[in-house]
Amino acid sequence: LALSSLSSTLAINYSRWWGIINVASSTTNLLTDSKNVQLVLEPSLQLLSRRQRKLIRQNPGILHSVTSGLQSAVKECKWQFRNRRWNCPTSPGPNLFGKIVNRGCRETAFIFAITSAGVTHSVARSCSEGSIESCTCDYRRRGPGGPDWHWGGCSDNIDFGRLFAREFVDSGEKGRDLRFLMNLHNNEAGRM
Repeated sequence: LALSSLSSTLAINYSRWWGIINVASSTTNLLTDSKNVQLVLEPSLQLLSRRQRKLIRQNPGILHSVTSGLQSAVKECKWQFRNRRWNCPTSPGPNLFGKIVNRGCRETAFIFAITSAGVTHSVARSCSEGSIESCTCDYRRRGPGGPDWHWGGCSDNIDFGRLFAREFVDSGEKGRDLRFLMNLHNNEAGRM
Protein backbone atom coordinates (compact mmCIF):
# COMPACT_ATOMS: atom_id res chain seq x y z
CA LEU A 1 0.00 0.00 0.00
CA ALA A 2 1.30 3.43 -0.87
CA LEU A 3 2.10 5.78 1.97
CA SER A 4 2.35 9.52 1.82
CA SER A 5 3.36 12.26 4.20
CA LEU A 6 1.31 14.97 2.52
CA SER A 7 -0.05 17.62 4.83
CA SER A 8 -3.81 17.97 4.96
CA THR A 9 -3.99 21.74 4.60
CA LEU A 10 -6.79 21.52 2.05
CA ALA A 11 -10.32 20.58 3.01
CA ILE A 12 -10.50 17.15 1.40
CA ASN A 13 -13.68 15.10 1.37
CA TYR A 14 -12.48 11.75 0.08
CA SER A 15 -14.77 9.63 2.21
CA ARG A 16 -18.19 10.93 1.26
CA TRP A 17 -19.47 7.71 -0.30
CA TRP A 18 -18.65 5.66 2.80
CA GLY A 19 -21.61 7.31 4.52
CA ILE A 20 -23.96 5.11 2.51
CA ILE A 21 -23.39 2.36 5.06
CA ASN A 22 -26.60 3.71 6.62
CA VAL A 23 -28.71 2.38 3.72
CA ALA A 24 -27.72 -1.22 4.35
CA SER A 25 -31.34 -2.15 4.97
CA SER A 26 -32.32 -1.09 1.44
CA THR A 27 -32.78 -4.06 -0.86
CA THR A 28 -33.67 -2.22 -4.03
CA ASN A 29 -32.44 0.80 -5.90
CA LEU A 30 -35.49 3.02 -6.02
CA LEU A 31 -33.72 6.00 -7.51
CA THR A 32 -35.88 6.51 -10.61
CA ASP A 33 -39.48 5.86 -11.54
CA SER A 34 -40.69 3.98 -14.63
CA LYS A 35 -40.31 7.13 -16.76
CA ASN A 36 -36.67 7.49 -15.67
CA VAL A 37 -37.47 10.58 -13.58
CA GLN A 38 -35.28 10.86 -10.51
CA LEU A 39 -37.11 10.38 -7.23
CA VAL A 40 -36.21 11.94 -3.89
CA LEU A 41 -33.11 10.19 -2.65
CA GLU A 42 -32.67 8.52 0.68
CA PRO A 43 -30.50 11.08 2.58
CA SER A 44 -27.47 8.77 2.67
CA LEU A 45 -27.50 8.41 -1.12
CA GLN A 46 -27.00 12.15 -1.50
CA LEU A 47 -23.45 11.47 -0.36
CA LEU A 48 -22.79 9.75 -3.67
CA SER A 49 -21.41 11.54 -6.68
CA ARG A 50 -23.53 11.88 -9.80
CA ARG A 51 -21.45 9.13 -11.45
CA GLN A 52 -21.96 6.77 -8.49
CA ARG A 53 -25.73 7.31 -8.49
CA LYS A 54 -25.77 6.63 -12.23
CA LEU A 55 -23.90 3.35 -11.72
CA ILE A 56 -26.45 2.31 -9.09
CA ARG A 57 -29.34 3.12 -11.44
CA GLN A 58 -27.71 1.16 -14.27
CA ASN A 59 -27.22 -1.93 -12.07
CA PRO A 60 -30.47 -2.72 -10.24
CA GLY A 61 -29.87 -4.59 -7.02
CA ILE A 62 -26.29 -3.42 -6.55
CA LEU A 63 -26.85 -0.88 -3.78
CA HIS A 64 -27.37 -3.56 -1.16
CA SER A 65 -24.21 -5.29 -2.35
CA VAL A 66 -22.14 -2.09 -2.09
CA THR A 67 -23.34 -1.39 1.45
CA SER A 68 -22.74 -5.02 2.40
CA GLY A 69 -19.19 -4.78 1.06
CA LEU A 70 -18.63 -1.61 3.04
CA GLN A 71 -19.93 -3.28 6.20
CA SER A 72 -17.60 -6.25 5.72
CA ALA A 73 -14.69 -3.85 5.13
CA VAL A 74 -15.43 -2.03 8.40
CA LYS A 75 -15.71 -5.34 10.24
CA GLU A 76 -12.39 -6.57 8.82
CA CYS A 77 -10.68 -3.26 9.58
CA LYS A 78 -11.82 -3.44 13.19
CA TRP A 79 -10.60 -7.06 13.40
CA GLN A 80 -7.17 -6.34 11.92
CA PHE A 81 -6.52 -3.37 14.23
CA ARG A 82 -8.27 -4.71 17.34
CA ASN A 83 -5.07 -4.77 19.44
CA ARG A 84 -3.62 -1.47 18.22
CA ARG A 85 -3.87 2.03 19.56
CA TRP A 86 -5.75 3.06 16.42
CA ASN A 87 -8.41 0.35 16.21
CA CYS A 88 -10.37 1.51 13.16
CA PRO A 89 -12.94 3.59 15.02
CA THR A 90 -16.06 4.54 13.12
CA SER A 91 -18.69 7.15 13.72
CA PRO A 92 -22.24 7.56 12.43
CA GLY A 93 -22.78 10.01 9.62
CA PRO A 94 -21.10 10.77 6.32
CA ASN A 95 -17.54 10.82 7.66
CA LEU A 96 -17.48 7.17 8.69
CA PHE A 97 -13.77 6.84 9.49
CA GLY A 98 -13.26 10.33 10.86
CA LYS A 99 -10.40 12.70 10.17
CA ILE A 100 -7.80 10.00 9.59
CA VAL A 101 -8.77 9.76 5.91
CA ASN A 102 -7.38 13.27 5.42
CA ARG A 103 -3.93 12.14 6.55
CA GLY A 104 -1.41 10.29 4.45
CA CYS A 105 -0.62 7.38 6.75
CA ARG A 106 -0.67 3.59 6.61
CA GLU A 107 -4.06 3.41 8.31
CA THR A 108 -5.53 5.61 5.59
CA ALA A 109 -3.97 3.40 2.93
CA PHE A 110 -5.52 0.35 4.59
CA ILE A 111 -8.96 1.99 4.78
CA PHE A 112 -8.95 2.76 1.06
CA ALA A 113 -7.71 -0.71 0.15
CA ILE A 114 -10.07 -2.65 2.42
CA THR A 115 -13.18 -0.70 1.37
CA SER A 116 -12.35 -1.24 -2.30
CA ALA A 117 -11.75 -4.93 -1.62
CA GLY A 118 -15.03 -5.22 0.29
CA VAL A 119 -17.06 -3.69 -2.54
CA THR A 120 -15.30 -5.86 -5.14
CA HIS A 121 -15.89 -9.07 -3.21
CA SER A 122 -19.49 -8.30 -2.33
CA VAL A 123 -20.45 -7.33 -5.88
CA ALA A 124 -18.75 -10.43 -7.33
CA ARG A 125 -20.55 -12.66 -4.83
CA SER A 126 -23.91 -10.98 -5.47
CA CYS A 127 -23.55 -11.63 -9.20
CA SER A 128 -23.31 -15.36 -8.60
CA GLU A 129 -26.28 -15.23 -6.21
CA GLY A 130 -28.41 -13.51 -8.86
CA SER A 131 -28.99 -10.41 -6.72
CA ILE A 132 -27.80 -7.98 -9.41
CA GLU A 133 -29.76 -7.85 -12.65
CA SER A 134 -26.88 -6.64 -14.84
CA CYS A 135 -24.47 -9.54 -14.17
CA THR A 136 -24.50 -13.30 -13.81
CA CYS A 137 -22.19 -16.13 -12.83
CA ASP A 138 -18.73 -16.34 -14.30
CA TYR A 139 -19.09 -19.47 -16.40
CA ARG A 140 -15.47 -19.32 -17.60
CA ARG A 141 -14.26 -20.52 -14.22
CA ARG A 142 -15.56 -24.05 -14.30
CA GLY A 143 -13.64 -26.90 -12.79
CA PRO A 144 -13.04 -30.14 -14.59
CA GLY A 145 -15.77 -32.72 -14.24
CA GLY A 146 -15.16 -36.19 -12.94
CA PRO A 147 -16.32 -39.56 -14.21
CA ASP A 148 -19.32 -39.55 -11.89
CA TRP A 149 -20.24 -35.86 -11.76
CA HIS A 150 -20.60 -32.65 -13.75
CA TRP A 151 -19.56 -29.18 -12.71
CA GLY A 152 -22.66 -27.41 -11.46
CA GLY A 153 -21.18 -24.49 -9.59
CA CYS A 154 -21.73 -20.83 -10.15
CA SER A 155 -18.46 -18.95 -9.80
CA ASP A 156 -18.32 -15.42 -8.45
CA ASN A 157 -18.07 -12.90 -11.27
CA ILE A 158 -14.83 -11.32 -10.07
CA ASP A 159 -14.28 -9.51 -13.38
CA PHE A 160 -17.60 -7.65 -13.06
CA GLY A 161 -16.90 -6.98 -9.38
CA ARG A 162 -13.48 -5.52 -10.15
CA LEU A 163 -14.74 -3.38 -13.03
CA PHE A 164 -17.74 -2.08 -11.09
CA ALA A 165 -15.65 -1.33 -7.99
CA ARG A 166 -13.08 0.52 -10.11
CA GLU A 167 -15.78 2.74 -11.61
CA PHE A 168 -17.74 3.19 -8.38
CA VAL A 169 -14.97 3.62 -5.81
CA ASP A 170 -12.54 5.55 -8.00
CA SER A 171 -15.24 7.94 -9.22
CA GLY A 172 -15.36 9.38 -5.71
CA GLU A 173 -11.76 10.58 -6.03
CA LYS A 174 -11.11 14.10 -7.23
CA GLY A 175 -7.94 15.97 -8.09
CA ARG A 176 -4.68 15.23 -9.80
CA ASP A 177 -2.21 15.54 -6.94
CA LEU A 178 -0.17 12.89 -5.13
CA ARG A 179 -3.00 12.17 -2.69
CA PHE A 180 -5.34 11.42 -5.59
CA LEU A 181 -2.78 9.04 -7.13
CA MET A 182 -2.10 7.40 -3.76
CA ASN A 183 -5.81 6.79 -3.17
CA LEU A 184 -6.24 5.30 -6.65
CA HIS A 185 -3.26 3.04 -6.02
CA ASN A 186 -4.64 1.87 -2.68
CA ASN A 187 -8.07 1.27 -4.21
CA GLU A 188 -6.47 -0.86 -6.93
CA ALA A 189 -4.39 -2.76 -4.35
CA GLY A 190 -7.60 -3.62 -2.53
CA ARG A 191 -9.30 -4.82 -5.71
CA MET A 192 -6.38 -7.08 -6.48
